[in-house]
Amino acid sequence: MAQVLKDEIRVRIYESALDVFFQKDYKSATMQEIADKAGIPTGLIYSYFKNKEALFDEIVRSVILKFPETLKKAEETPGNAFDKFISIEKEFILGLFDRRREFIVLIDKSAGTKHSGAKEELIRLIEEHIKVSIKKKTGAEYDDLFSHILAGNFTESLLEIARHYKSHEWAVEMLDLMARHYYLGSSSL
Repeated sequence: MAQVLKDEIRVRIYESALDVFFQKDYKSATMQEIADKAGIPTGLIYSYFKNKEALFDEIVRSVILKFPETLKKAEETPGNAFDKFISIEKEFILGLFDRRREFIVLIDKSAGTKHSGAKEELIRLIEEHIKVSIKKKTGAEYDDLFSHILAGNFTESLLEIARHYKSHEWAVEMLDLMARHYYLGSSSL
C-alpha cells in the first residue's frame, strides 16, 4: 500500500510540474507552485526529486531519446524518402505528439537548463539525416545551408502541429499533408 501511495505522489508531482512548466517555463516555475498544484508540501517534492532541474530532466528525458535511432533506421532502410517517412518516422513523430506538452516544454521552455539547445540539436539531427539521404539518393552534395533550411522548416512544422494540437486524427491529417508537401511537393496536395 505504501508503494502505491508513493507512486501516486510521484505521478502527481510529475503532472503538476508538467502543467507549471508548460504554462510558464523552467526559469519562471517555482517548486512552491508545483507543490501547490500537486496538493503537497513543497518539501515532499525533494523526497522524490533532488531539485527543480532533476524534476525538469524527468519530464523531458524520453521526448527525443529515440530520434537519432529512428533516423538511422530510416537511412538504412531501402526505398524512397516518402515511403520511409510513412513506414518508420511517422510513428515516432506521432509518439511525440502524444507527449506534445513534454515536447513543447523541452523545445520552447527549457532556457536555463542543460536542454536549452534542444531545438538546435533536433534541427542538427534532421539536417544530417537530410544530407545522408540526399547523398544516397542522388550522389550530390549541396551547400550545407540547403539541408539546414529544410531541417529548420521541418522542425518548425512539427512544433506548430504540437503547439496547435486539436486531436490525434487532426495531427495525423496535418502530418500527412506536411509530409506529402515536404517529400512530394505542393502539386501532390
